[in-house]
Amino acid sequence: MTHTAHALAAAAALVSLAAAVPATAAETVEEVLRVLDRTRSVDASKESKSYPVIFDAYLEMTPPPMPIGPDFNLRTIHPGMSDWTKVSGWAESNGGMADALLAVESKPLFGLPYNANALASRYREASLTAEIGAGGSLRDNRFPYLDAIDVIAAYATAESYRRFEAGNTQGGLDLAVANIFLLRQCCDREFLAEVMHTVDLLNGALTNLRDMLYTYRDTISPDQCADLAIAKLPFLRPDRTRLLIPEGDRVVSEALIQEVFNSRGQPDREKFASTFAEIQSKTTPLTRFGAARRWRMIADVHDSEEAALDRLRLVYDDWWRRWRVEEYDPILDIPTQFDRTNPVRYAAVIYSMQDVQRLFDLRDQLVAQAHATAMAAGLVGYQSFYGNYPSSSDKMYAQFVRKRSDRDPFDTEFLPFKYRVLSERFPVDTPAGRIFIESEQAILYSKGQDHQDDRGSVTSADGADGDIVFWPPVQTLLREAGRID
Repeated sequence: MTHTAHALAAAAALVSLAAAVPATAAETVEEVLRVLDRTRSVDASKESKSYPVIFDAYLEMTPPPMPIGPDFNLRTIHPGMSDWTKVSGWAESNGGMADALLAVESKPLFGLPYNANALASRYREASLTAEIGAGGSLRDNRFPYLDAIDVIAAYATAESYRRFEAGNTQGGLDLAVANIFLLRQCCDREFLAEVMHTVDLLNGALTNLRDMLYTYRDTISPDQCADLAIAKLPFLRPDRTRLLIPEGDRVVSEALIQEVFNSRGQPDREKFASTFAEIQSKTTPLTRFGAARRWRMIADVHDSEEAALDRLRLVYDDWWRRWRVEEYDPILDIPTQFDRTNPVRYAAVIYSMQDVQRLFDLRDQLVAQAHATAMAAGLVGYQSFYGNYPSSSDKMYAQFVRKRSDRDPFDTEFLPFKYRVLSERFPVDTPAGRIFIESEQAILYSKGQDHQDDRGSVTSADGADGDIVFWPPVQTLLREAGRID
């Protein structure tokens, strides 16, 4: 089914949901689950979905040598780490997961249903689920399967490095790319929490691939680099036509809004108080009593159910328009419908939904990461073939990288990434301290969020401070300088 067909089906389902008046909260949850499982990221043949293959392999894995967390994850794993022997041993002993990752690389979607009852019991028992309406309430949505994705991403990172260290260059590249494409599938899920989490993982996996290209560049052939830069990475497609705004939060928001209005379409004071006080006080439980009192007052001045649903759709329609236009289109300078929504008259709308706006910046970061990683592969291929870096990036086009990869999403004029070959040792300031790029090394960077060219002298991972230096990999240079473990 095409995206257009899915969009029409989802729209029809939402209309049906809005028109229905379920007798119980459980029925509301069941209806929401039916809508979600007809969305583009779920509704497909079993053969198109990767989650059964991945989850079956996950259930066979031995536990990682230490819990996944801030000190052990795909960003901290590398052969120079203190526990590398344990980590590489764990990776080597779980080859079934590597086979699964390679097997699903070409599948179009992850495909995990939102209705846990549609899953095999072995997945439910292992919490390999997305829990929408946990405990019968749409105020409680969880995604415990993401813990497994964290483990799998860490495993793939460790096994890729282990293969490189063992001299299996092609095997290391293949597994790193397979992991990247699994994470890309997960980025197409329907809830903002899922997308934000997996886009962050994908950014980390792309950063690691650049580290592998740099660390093992003497073992990687020009053909292997061209395969990465031309035949594989460009098809990640994290752009505005392929990486779409998640729709699950919108479905849940419509259902939540319907729950707090009475049969005449007017706010129900007690339902407003119980529903939104709980949402508002999730992080600060002691404020719940005061919040409930405030929400009863808001109910007295809140617009009708019909007006609230219209406002919700207006906000999402506005986001969709902005999502599809070119970067730096004048429409993006106009305040969003979300920002212009009255926080009292439409408080139910504001508190029932997620602010998708933050996904716009994360998408630009992912586009930059994907393009720059292809460019990095092109640089390694060119250097391997000719014995030196190109004097300008356009000399790599066609033979080592696609021209369309050389585009900085943070450049307001849609120009290529900034690139030059250094004539002297060059200092770069990072959040973890100063590092140096040696003379005759190439530097590739993006302008970052301020759209200013700092010549790569200041860098941060997201471009919020200075530029984003992609080559040589900052992560690698920081480790070599002892700035990070």
